[in-house]
Amino acid sequence: MSALHPPLFERLIPLLDPLHPAELHGLLCGLLCAEGELALDRWLQMAREALADDVELSASVQDLLAKLLDYGVAQLSDPDDSVTPLLPDDSAPLPQRADALGEWCQGLLYGLGMGHVEQRGGLSGESREFLRDVADIAQVGFDQASNETDETAYAEVVEYLRIGLLIIQHDLRLAAPSDASSPH
Repeated sequence: MSALHPPLFERLIPLLDPLHPAELHGLLCGLLCAEGELALDRWLQMAREALADDVELSASVQDLLAKLLDYGVAQLSDPDDSVTPLLPDDSAPLPQRADALGEWCQGLLYGLGMGHVEQRGGLSGESREFLRDVADIAQVGFDQASNETDETAYAEVVEYLRIGLLIIQHDLRLAAPSDASSPH
């Protein structure tokens, strides 16, 4: 996990209540995949709506959201495909990390939905299957002590989500030229 994750994740927690930082990052990833580019004003408006009844965001929250946008854009445009869900550090208890993973999945689905991805078409069968899996993962809970097998399974799910996100992004980029010619 990137060294940037824990500090950013920890700084976002108290500022974003009731929205979970992982959910917000998932939302951002979904929007960036769906829209390709996302202006800061649009991102702040969407985050404001998602946070709590369209409340006014403090300057410090807006600054963190701008940094999260920059971070998400950098991840999704990295030629090394280094995008990774923003989740608690691996030292956090597995149930907490699993819950955050579910929140990230919910955010991703919400962001892709806001971008009307299903209506635009262009998703491969692999991407559609991935989205069904994401919906299932979003519902999974974990409330027991973990063992090595659980840790391995968690790491595999995180990797699956990372790769699946890249596949969706790829599908949507291939479909983008035909979308540009249709009126919005």
